[in-house]
Amino acid sequence: MHKVNIYIRTIFFIMFFLFLHARLSAQVVHVDKVVSLDPPINSAGADFAPSFTADGKILVFNSKRSGSAYQQIFISRFENDAWTNPESLDIVNSKYNDESPHITPDGAFLFFSSDRDGSFEIPKDASGRIRVSFDLYVSKNMDGRWTSPIKVPGKVNTYNHERTPSLSIDALTLYYTSMPFGDVGKARVMKAEYIDGEFVNPQPLPEPVNVNAQETGLVPSLDGKGFYFSSRRDGGYGGWDLYYVKYDKGAFGYPVNLGSEINSPQNEINLSLINDSIFFCSDRKGGYGSYDIYTAKISVEDDALKIIVRDKKTKEPLQVELQLSAKVKENDKVASHEIKKKTDAKGEAVVKYNPKVKNVDVSINEEGYLPVFDTIDVALVKGKPQIFELSRIEKEASFDIHAIYFDFESAKIKPESYPYLDAFSEYLKKHSTMRFEIIGHTDLHGSDEFNDKLSLDRAKSVKEYFVGKGLHKDRFTVKGIGKRQPIIPKLGPDFDEKNRRTEFKLLEK
Repeated sequence: MHKVNIYIRTIFFIMFFLFLHARLSAQVVHVDKVVSLDPPINSAGADFAPSFTADGKILVFNSKRSGSAYQQIFISRFENDAWTNPESLDIVNSKYNDESPHITPDGAFLFFSSDRDGSFEIPKDASGRIRVSFDLYVSKNMDGRWTSPIKVPGKVNTYNHERTPSLSIDALTLYYTSMPFGDVGKARVMKAEYIDGEFVNPQPLPEPVNVNAQETGLVPSLDGKGFYFSSRRDGGYGGWDLYYVKYDKGAFGYPVNLGSEINSPQNEINLSLINDSIFFCSDRKGGYGSYDIYTAKISVEDDALKIIVRDKKTKEPLQVELQLSAKVKENDKVASHEIKKKTDAKGEAVVKYNPKVKNVDVSINEEGYLPVFDTIDVALVKGKPQIFELSRIEKEASFDIHAIYFDFESAKIKPESYPYLDAFSEYLKKHSTMRFEIIGHTDLHGSDEFNDKLSLDRAKSVKEYFVGKGLHKDRFTVKGIGKRQPIIPKLGPDFDEKNRRTEFKLLEK
């Protein structure tokens, strides 16, 4: 029985799973190569908002092609391994803009947005121009023919623009985008309930979906475990980026950016899903028109931590070896586990951990670069990819260590900092000509005078630790910056953690 318990415990530590959120796990998104749908779907005009039936054989989208002054909705069918020439849905289209179509999986209904006659009219502007909002409409497929559209019944249409409709898997919730007339900066994702033949009780989705960053185009994942949407929030690659957010038992996880394989320095928006493929719109370079439709294979992996390593100056991805260490307390005993993982051509590595892991120690020692010693606090990362930027070994190059801890308002180094200081000591012994300036930084709490002194005293403590390890004192100078150079000029636990750090600046190679 004792051997069985040891075996189970061993498996327990080898099977890495990392708990990254109070209620929901983190996700890592895997993407295959992105390809264009090409003509006849993509054209020299703007091709936008693809939507499919469940079998993937019918595609509807809106496009401004053939010299049209307005967006129109087109339909194409997948026959003989190719898409047919798109046809205008004349019975659905008006003489104005008809866009962002959503066809139900069974092909029975078509929801879309339009500023046609009959939509809400905004009071005339100062020039006397009549302004018409975009409202949501629906058409029904009756024996292969679409009916004349009607406004979506209920309370969703307002004097705002309503766009990008989609339905929940059970068709009992309508999701859409709402924004004040002409003000895309205030776009947000809404939902409304289907009750007694109408969509009622419209309300915005909470954070972390809506964060006042022009959220739009939300669609449920096919497994019902989350949502995809577009946003211009901080941390993206350009304009609108595509995100995935997990949803479980009424709670949202942390939105995960779909990554640089899908998102570009331009805009990615309005997506649709068929099996394991994602279809989306982008105005990236190399397309046929202002916006084109692209597709890629996609999968979402739960309970994982993504680490990204890149060159600090060029931002180019780096293929390096990561040394990772984690500790788990089990039955009043602490068990350690260490692994080595190499980043791929995109500079990325995905690591899974046991749910009881609280911190992951990271060490990177790449030839030609200054080393990295840090700790990932899994409660703070909340599923966000962890980015490490390596500084080339050159004069004035610097790097931060956040994993040097001190007693509260004190310069006394905590014992949990010793592994990082010891690892750096060994590095310095192997690179005996290097000289560093040790710079202390605090968070933004407290007075300037207090933080200046505290940061200087902490830098001195680090120097004294190195000297105690046999390194010559002349290899180090010290400086206290206090709170004058924060990484993020904000107060709060997440920001405080980033701002509290010890910086090492290379003075001599």
